Amino acid sequence: MFRATVRRLLAIDDPPERTALAFSIGVFIAFSPFLGLHTIAATAIAFAFRFNKIAIYAGTFVNNPLLTLVPIILASYATGALLLGRPLGLPPESIELLQHPHLLTADWWSKLFQSGGNVLVPFFIGGMLLSVICSAIAYPLTLRFLRARRRKKEQESELRSQETEEKKIY
Repeated sequence: MFRATVRRLLAIDDPPERTALAFSIGVFIAFSPFLGLHTIAATAIAFAFRFNKIAIYAGTFVNNPLLTLVPIILASYATGALLLGRPLGLPPESIELLQHPHLLTADWWSKLFQSGGNVLVPFFIGGMLLSVICSAIAYPLTLRFLRARRRKKEQESELRSQETEEKKIY
């Protein structure tokens, strides 16, 4: 009973199409610019739509702090900057703010927030575009992999049952 409940909760027995969809939604979340909300979003979507939790988390954790977070952030910013026709580097006034921080002055914070749009807007636009592209690529690749895996399991199962039948005959 416990095992059946866990399998149902995780949606392990979902068809390959649904599992691939859960993984690709996880990839969409991973590339989204909403840093810090990825796991919360994955959990909410997984429970709301009864998706395979393992698949959606696996897709979401494509973006992880140890290996891929920095490259994804840089790719998101660069993609957005190129789309908006902005230079890839920070404007000189932003660099000046970062090189000479005056954390206790309201003027510095005000300038920092004004300058933040130079980074956040391209990052947001690039992140959303990469989310769409990467999740659209992830779905067919994952589906193909899952279908091949299922065929292989069915062939192995069929072979085992044939071997069992042959042993019974002799």
